Amino acid sequence: MTSPPLTHDVVAAATRWADSWIAVRAAAQRVPGVQIAVRLAGDLVLSSAHGVADASTAEPLTPQHVFRVASHSKTFTATAVLLLAEQGRLRLDDPVARHVPWVGEADDELGRSTLRELLAHAAGVTRDGLDGDFWTLDGEFLDTAGLRAAATAGGSLLPRSSRFKYSNIGYSLLGAVVEAVTGTSYAEHVTQALLRPLELTRTTPELDPRSPHPAAVGHTSFLTSSRRRPLPDADTHAMAAATGFCSTAEDLTAWFSAHSPASPDRLLDEHSLRLAQHPGWVVEGSDRHYGLGFVVQRVGTRTLVGHSGGFPGHITQSLLDPAARFAVSVLTNCVDGPASELALGVVKVVDLFAETWREETPTVDLDAFCGRWASVWGLLDVVRCGTALLALDPGREDPTVGVTRLEVLDERRLRVTDDSGFGDHGSTWTLDRDDDGTPTLRAHSGSRLRPLARYLAATDEPAAPGRG
Repeated sequence: MTSPPLTHDVVAAATRWADSWIAVRAAAQRVPGVQIAVRLAGDLVLSSAHGVADASTAEPLTPQHVFRVASHSKTFTATAVLLLAEQGRLRLDDPVARHVPWVGEADDELGRSTLRELLAHAAGVTRDGLDGDFWTLDGEFLDTAGLRAAATAGGSLLPRSSRFKYSNIGYSLLGAVVEAVTGTSYAEHVTQALLRPLELTRTTPELDPRSPHPAAVGHTSFLTSSRRRPLPDADTHAMAAATGFCSTAEDLTAWFSAHSPASPDRLLDEHSLRLAQHPGWVVEGSDRHYGLGFVVQRVGTRTLVGHSGGFPGHITQSLLDPAARFAVSVLTNCVDGPASELALGVVKVVDLFAETWREETPTVDLDAFCGRWASVWGLLDVVRCGTALLALDPGREDPTVGVTRLEVLDERRLRVTDDSGFGDHGSTWTLDRDDDGTPTLRAHSGSRLRPLARYLAATDEPAAPGRG
């Protein structure tokens, strides 16, 4: 099957509803803040933020707040290495010790690891060394001496090219390779070679305390605390190439969009893009693969590339359909933030809208049926896909499960043409009004729903964040 074609109208309508679904999900899971951006063919279709940047001050989160995007850094490092290979300044099959000789002195097996193996997490390298207390903020991220010590203390754990084995140490070594080849710092090189050409003004290889851009504060999990506590930040030092990058959802969708073969802003040639996005090593226990710096996965009929990021207090996810030039980025500021769930949900909602979309001349006012309806059971959204109508549950983890498809009978009645079978298949839903004029929708099991604002007013309940 081929993926449904995407148009600006489809993506705009789908992501407007997906944004409201994200707000509900974030509120239900008490996520402090979530930032989202969506692009199609390079154009920014959605940029939104919900919640707070800092739970201790209640500072509102905006699309301009910068997040720690952690392992998104690997996509930048991989792109930098691939560009240097295109320029003939290194070869992907060079052993790492050719550029950083001390690696071979520390561990001969690690020194023979090729840049290609390091990029693919196939070098069998220790993930973070013997002391990873920096991940719990109980220690400093590794500086150059610490990185050397981590590699010296048994950096190689598995035979090279034997399986996928994720390694922050491996990508930190790639940062050292970039420095050795270019004769400048990793941060300076990626800024000049990658960030400035794409005008990613809110993206940096490390959090800059002098930056004028506000930063989202990271927060703890409810599993280890009775409330969301703010977490301090930490410099990543020599590990910036693996986990140091900071950015916004807007910038990240621009970055990933530039990795579409048809993008006028692309930095890599088509051959390098194929190498980076080839589904190489299987990520054990999942349906994902790892290319060179990019995760590859199938969602429905789409092949997506991207990366997630986990930093103390921040969980983030970006996805790109290179063929459709469709990019999504979701950033959250807590250690249990559902960024991957939300980003994948956006893709599924967009495909649902694309598959359902109709453009016919309506015979009645479709908007009269649409909106967020509420009862004691929760929420029900009736939404337009062009001139088609769907009923969706914004409280679901996967909003495309249990979809109800509706046919307009007249200005007051809808017929359920398809659902799971546990619902109202074949039944009629009816618009009406209470005695006080409040609109009602008699829907599931013949029960009456009211617009959320009117329902809350009648129960004297304040609107929960994201539910208004």
